[in-house]
Amino acid sequence: MQLKLLISKVAKLPGWWKRRRQMGRPRVIRNEVMKTIYRDFFNAHEEKKTPMLHRGDLYAPGPPVTMPSGEILEIIETYAGKSILDIGCGHGVYGRELLKKGFEYTGIEGDEGYAAEAAKYVNAFHMRAEKLEFPDKSFDTVIMLEVLEHLDDPYGALAEIVRVARKNLIVSVPNLGPMKDCVEHNLVMHHFLDGTHVNFFTGGMLERFLRDYFPYVKVTEFGQFFNLSGSKLYYHLAAIASFER
Repeated sequence: MQLKLLISKVAKLPGWWKRRRQMGRPRVIRNEVMKTIYRDFFNAHEEKKTPMLHRGDLYAPGPPVTMPSGEILEIIETYAGKSILDIGCGHGVYGRELLKKGFEYTGIEGDEGYAAEAAKYVNAFHMRAEKLEFPDKSFDTVIMLEVLEHLDDPYGALAEIVRVARKNLIVSVPNLGPMKDCVEHNLVMHHFLDGTHVNFFTGGMLERFLRDYFPYVKVTEFGQFFNLSGSKLYYHLAAIASFER
C-alpha cells in the first residue's frame, strides 16, 4: 500500500511521465545540417509552386564540405606521414587545417571550379584520380575522403595511389551497412539520393577492395546517426590501408 502511494506521488512530479516515456526510446543523433538543406530545398519549391519534382532534382550531387570532420582529422593526425596528397580536395577545407598542424599538403580535384577555389588557400591542382601527374612514391600518405563512391574507375585510381604513396592510404566512404536496419523502419540514408554515387561499400567490402593492393587494412565506422533496436548505426566508414604493419 505504501509503495503504491509513493509511486502515485512520484508520478505527479513535473516532467516525470515525459521522462519515463522517453527512457525506452532510441536516442536519435540529429543531423541539423542536412535537415536545413532539405528544408530549404522543399520550401523553395513550394514558394515557386513547383507542380512536380523529377529524378534529377532529387538525385543530385551535394556541394563540397565546408568544415572538416573531427573524427577524420584525428585519424589523419594519428596515421598519416609528413607529406599528404588529398584526392578530391573540394575547396581545400582539410588542407587548410592540416597545414596549421604542420603537414605538407597537396590537393587535387576533378572539378575545375572546385580546384580553382582550393588553389586560393592551398597547393591544389585540377587532376583526375585515375591519372596522377606525380612521380612514383611522391607522398607519405594519400587521403581520399568521400571520393571513392564517385569514381567510374576505382581500381584505376587505387593503382595510381599505390604508385605515388610511400606509406599508406586513408579513405572514407558512406557506409552501406546500416541499410538492412534502416529499411525495417522505411528509412533511407541521404547518400542514396546522390546521383553521382556509383560505388557502395559495407565494412567487409571496403576491406576486401583495399586488400587487393595493400597487405594491411583496418576499417572502422564513424559518424553515429541512430540507435535502432539497440544497434548503433554509423553513417561513414574509414579505412587505413598500409604497406607495413
